[in-house]
Amino acid sequence: MYQVLARKFRPQNFSQLVGQSHVSRALSSALSRGRLHHAYLFTGTRGVGKTTIARILAKCLNCETGVTATPCEQCNVCKSVNAGRFIDLIEIDAASRTRVEDTRELLENVPYAPTQGRYKVYLIDEVHMLSTHSFNALLKTLEEPPEHVKFLFATTDPQKLPITVISRCLQFTLRPLAKDEIFHHLDQILNTEQIEHESDALWQLAESAQGSLRDALSLTDQAIAYGQGQVATQDVIDMLGLIDQTLVFDLLDAIHQNKKGVVAQLVQHMRQQAIDVQHVLEQLISILHELAVMQILGDVNHTQTVQNADYKMKLAKQIQAQDLQLYYQIAVQGRADLSLALTPEQGFEMCIMRLLAFRPLSVNEVIQPTIEHTTVAQNVISDTQIAEQNRNLSDEPHHERHVESLNEQVELESQKLVKHELQNQQLETHDVELALTQEVESSTEAMQSETDINIEAQIENSPKLNIEETNQQNDTAQELIHVQEIQQEKLEPEPVQSEVLQPELARLEPIQNDDFQEEIDTHETVNQKFISEQTISQQEEVVVSNPIEMQNIEDPRTLLQPQIQTLEGEWDVAKWDYWIRQSSLSPAVKELAQRGVMQGEIARKSTLHIEANYLNMLQNFLPDLKDALTALNPNIQLELSDTVLDSDSPIQLQQQRKQHAYEVAEQLICSQNVVKQLQAQFQAELIDLKLKT
Repeated sequence: MYQVLARKFRPQNFSQLVGQSHVSRALSSALSRGRLHHAYLFTGTRGVGKTTIARILAKCLNCETGVTATPCEQCNVCKSVNAGRFIDLIEIDAASRTRVEDTRELLENVPYAPTQGRYKVYLIDEVHMLSTHSFNALLKTLEEPPEHVKFLFATTDPQKLPITVISRCLQFTLRPLAKDEIFHHLDQILNTEQIEHESDALWQLAESAQGSLRDALSLTDQAIAYGQGQVATQDVIDMLGLIDQTLVFDLLDAIHQNKKGVVAQLVQHMRQQAIDVQHVLEQLISILHELAVMQILGDVNHTQTVQNADYKMKLAKQIQAQDLQLYYQIAVQGRADLSLALTPEQGFEMCIMRLLAFRPLSVNEVIQPTIEHTTVAQNVISDTQIAEQNRNLSDEPHHERHVESLNEQVELESQKLVKHELQNQQLETHDVELALTQEVESSTEAMQSETDINIEAQIENSPKLNIEETNQQNDTAQELIHVQEIQQEKLEPEPVQSEVLQPELARLEPIQNDDFQEEIDTHETVNQKFISEQTISQQEEVVVSNPIEMQNIEDPRTLLQPQIQTLEGEWDVAKWDYWIRQSSLSPAVKELAQRGVMQGEIARKSTLHIEANYLNMLQNFLPDLKDALTALNPNIQLELSDTVLDSDSPIQLQQQRKQHAYEVAEQLICSQNVVKQLQAQFQAELIDLKLKT
């Protein structure tokens, strides 16, 4: 009777396992050293060996030669396990026995000793299918089972297991198998079975298995039947509905070479063959990834045919790294957008058009800014033409030299345009300055002539000169002189403008009249005195109306600080108070120390007089106080004295300073105009005043 390859070539010991070396090594070491756990949990995707490893472990535990990592395969136990009829290996399908009654029935037989073997092994497959009540019923027995019982759990979804079950098991995670591991195992099996096969066909089967060895063996059985006793590449492609990777290589090469006609033919061919476009896009993404790896890390992937290796090596040399990265991002995003498109074919074709439309700038390709000047624009090649010529000349030997010449031409014309615009701006600026100068000169002459006439008329006709009007006219003349000076500084490089200003400056010299000048000086003195008094009063009003500036003049918070003292000679209350405030003592020690008075010499014997109730509390902090005083003067000798104080202490001084600071703060606040209005209109009162430091 024919037996499928997945069952016929099931591994019988740890040495025959394909992959999973981390699991076989750990279990072999535990069996050899006798460090066996009572519960094992094997997790992983389908067809990676969970049940197989559990059966091998059951065989190793019950082999007649003893507990060993290499069962003999000759005894009745090994043969029974291989045949699936070992009575002490209880295999349970949790998917068909999910009820709590089934679990209770199972647990009722746990206390009984094994019938044939050394251990009674419970192999529960797809254990995550058990109900919550079944898990709860299993917990106590799973935590402390009898010595002759071993639990082996297998699951493809460990996230559904309660954490209470996982914590009671020794967990092993089986990884999906690599393509080369599956390929070599299939090659070995087909050679043993003497079946003709092609390497490319085995690579296709290994890739389609997606890490599952059982799937690979099942597909191989199907390929043998489809190929009438042999495994051929074309048969595997037709059987699985795959596409030839050569089609993907040609598509990628046409996209990179910007051969839109070839791309259109390949897309039309895919439509006619009804090829799965999602699979094509996935193949394209996989190839782009392999090309990027080859460019950066070298040919580290040897799991490919010779033909594919040649294709990939050729594309890796042609396509630049930045192009590969852009293609990969567009393809990945296009695959994600397939579900959003009206049809998968539409989404695939839009992705191909994006691959054609976008590309990074080449090494010698630059984007020039748009030039608006019509004359220069006629002589400059547009950015689109430059990009098109760069793309068309990508295979020509003199491409770089031609691109550089085009870029130099664009840069030269741009510089000419900028120079021309700067010259126009300078001419316009010069014209504006000349017009402004002429306007100022004409207005100056008119005002000065009018001023001279008014002054002369007043001197001749009025015995008493109106000092205020004369002063205003004089100020006007001074302002005009100032304008003339500024204008002269701006136009100093122009000799013509200087000659124009000289007569005007000569006409505006002070009036040579002693009596008139004396009256003007007297009036200016009175004016300055009046202005200075008015300025002082305005400044006082600003100070009163601005509380921030008032605080800067006298901040009440500064009154809370003691006056600076020189810590030498004899102690007094002021020195002791100042030292406490600026010391590094903790707040608790400062609070106690300020309730006493220090007497004696700072450099010698010092006595702290403090009341009895505070003295007892200060004893706990005495080392800290001595250390701080020693830092002040190493020769100081501190003693404590229980004394009823009859003089002010630092805490009383601080209270006096605080009271004074609050009084000053209240006065400053009440002097504000806003506060005065509130007090006058609403009988407002200032309460709960606080000074934040």
